[in-house]
Amino acid sequence: MIDEECFCVLGPLRVSARDQPVSIPAGKQRVLLAALLVDANEVVPVDELVDRIWGDALPACPRCALHTLVTRLRRTLDANGAGLARCIRTASGGYAIEVAPHRLDLGRFTQLTRLARSACDRGDPAGEADLLTEALALWRGQPLADIESESLHREVAPLLRESWLTASERYHDVCLTLGRHDEIVGELRTLTHKYPFHEHRWAQLMLALYRCGRRGEALQAYAAMRRSFHEELGVEPGEEARLLHTAMLRSDRELTTTRSWPVPSGGGPVRLQAPYERRAS
Repeated sequence: MIDEECFCVLGPLRVSARDQPVSIPAGKQRVLLAALLVDANEVVPVDELVDRIWGDALPACPRCALHTLVTRLRRTLDANGAGLARCIRTASGGYAIEVAPHRLDLGRFTQLTRLARSACDRGDPAGEADLLTEALALWRGQPLADIESESLHREVAPLLRESWLTASERYHDVCLTLGRHDEIVGELRTLTHKYPFHEHRWAQLMLALYRCGRRGEALQAYAAMRRSFHEELGVEPGEEARLLHTAMLRSDRELTTTRSWPVPSGGGPVRLQAPYERRAS
């Protein structure tokens, strides 16, 4: 993406202007910029900024220190002709950074996932998959990875990671709908290893393996999940995985269809739940 300016927080903090990187010094300037960017185009109150930057180690005059830090950040953003200081606005009670959504990776991610939701609503899984692919490609690692702020890592980073998990989970659901199961087995293995208690990921992996003709591996995946749940949590897998496992044992024909698999007891078809649906409920 070529833009006059670009801000990135979905990974280590990155800033560029006219396709050239803008160096932001390590420390509090980076924290201040990140704190503004995660709430871009909104006024962030002084007290919130102070907490995100200094935590409990408050300076003698927090407002004075914040004002000085904002001045330094503006100078940094204007260095080498970058001309980005104009983005930071002083407002009543706080500060804001004004960035067009397509010039901030988090803003673009939000745009794309909203468009993906619309594609889902109008029954366009291929379009939804393309939008989610573009959205997930914006991530370069852990959000705010190089930002030294306990507050941001406690309150903001988990929400950003959850948004990635939601989009990623939905993407794999759509791939299963489109019959792209062979493309996602490797990713799902990695994700079930990283998130061993996320049952829906295991169900996705089981179904993808089964549809690849790897029934034995699909059953092994269920056994691994069940063992982990039992040993670590003292519980059995939930209904979704149990019903899917039973259907696999019976080699149910409908498991090879793209959209649904039947409840073994004879109830109506059960669709693998999508994150959009869960969050709407």
